[in-house]
Amino acid sequence: MATSTLKTTPNLSLLQILVLLLGRFTFNTGFRVIYPLLPLLANGLQVSLSMVSLLVTVQVGATMLSPLGGMLADRFGERRSMLIGLGIFIFGAAICALASSFMPFMLGYTLIGIATALYMSPAQAYASARSAYTERARILGLLELSWAASALLGVAALTQLIAWQASWTPAFVVLGIAALLTFGLTIILLSPGTLQPHTRTTTTTGGLTLLRRSDILAALGMMFFQLLAAELIFVIYATWLERDFAASTEQIGLIFGLLGIVELGGALTATLFTDRIGKRRAVLIGFAGVAIFQALLPLSSGHWLLFLALFLLFDLCFEFAIVSAFPLMSGLTEHGRGTVLALMVAMMGLGRVVGSLAGPALFLTIGIWGNGLLAAAGAIIGVLLCFWLVPEGHA
Repeated sequence: MATSTLKTTPNLSLLQILVLLLGRFTFNTGFRVIYPLLPLLANGLQVSLSMVSLLVTVQVGATMLSPLGGMLADRFGERRSMLIGLGIFIFGAAICALASSFMPFMLGYTLIGIATALYMSPAQAYASARSAYTERARILGLLELSWAASALLGVAALTQLIAWQASWTPAFVVLGIAALLTFGLTIILLSPGTLQPHTRTTTTTGGLTLLRRSDILAALGMMFFQLLAAELIFVIYATWLERDFAASTEQIGLIFGLLGIVELGGALTATLFTDRIGKRRAVLIGFAGVAIFQALLPLSSGHWLLFLALFLLFDLCFEFAIVSAFPLMSGLTEHGRGTVLALMVAMMGLGRVVGSLAGPALFLTIGIWGNGLLAAAGAIIGVLLCFWLVPEGHA
């Protein structure tokens, strides 16, 4: 039996955009704050650094559940999936705030990871369904600003709070309150239902149907290879700087801060220009730039100015391309849009996992040339998949 379908002219108000932005900012901050917290958690929970690093593995592993969030959004509506994610996030943040040993904290943070998988793709699908394709990069680009803002504002503020209190509890209390506020605003300001037609039959078999389409398979393959390529660089750049540049912890921390600024610049550039030049063209230009700068990066070994120029340009192109890729993929299909976006996030997570495992071994065996050239090759494969098989969308 077919479910009811909400049919309206695409329309997303400023207040609705702000609610979605607050939600994504909260989830992204919860995702990224764990990195500076690892030493404090290791001491406070009385476990080794390698043990507490499992929390990062949980983060990445949870992205594999993103298709579940997409299917829930396609079957029951985007808002319902977002509310489920927010509820689980609040519960997980409360457990983390109260935890005094590792296993309860691990449980709470696992719930936060699951909640993120259930919220993020439906939020993008909600915005995509309520914005015309000709302006979708601007809308989704605004939401993607939350990634850079979470590092520059959210994580920075929470780490200060943690330093003042010498405890992680206040940070997770703040995150829980932010999620609770978002939960209430989502109920009040975001409309229920979905703008895409769906039936019980299409939601149970829709995922397999989508995966029979060459354009969607190619787009998912592109995201896998691009994230694998990027992670081959990101996972080893600190070690490379320590070994070949004699970089200090403070210098590496400064570069991380510069990356946040560059990410903001890349997202803003995509927000302003991707709709004008075309989503597919923007993705091809951005990822082609990524391949070029990854291939050139090993030439900068030991030369700070050249390294900074190539590394920051690589990250700028990468962020521009990633932000442009979301509206491109959102336009490939109207039926099952949430599932497609969720599969995209899952493939990005899988690429990160493979890259994070292969990167250190490759660096220790061959050195930066191995990572740089293999990353460039992976990025080129992704570009070719997009060029040959992924069309400009319209849905």
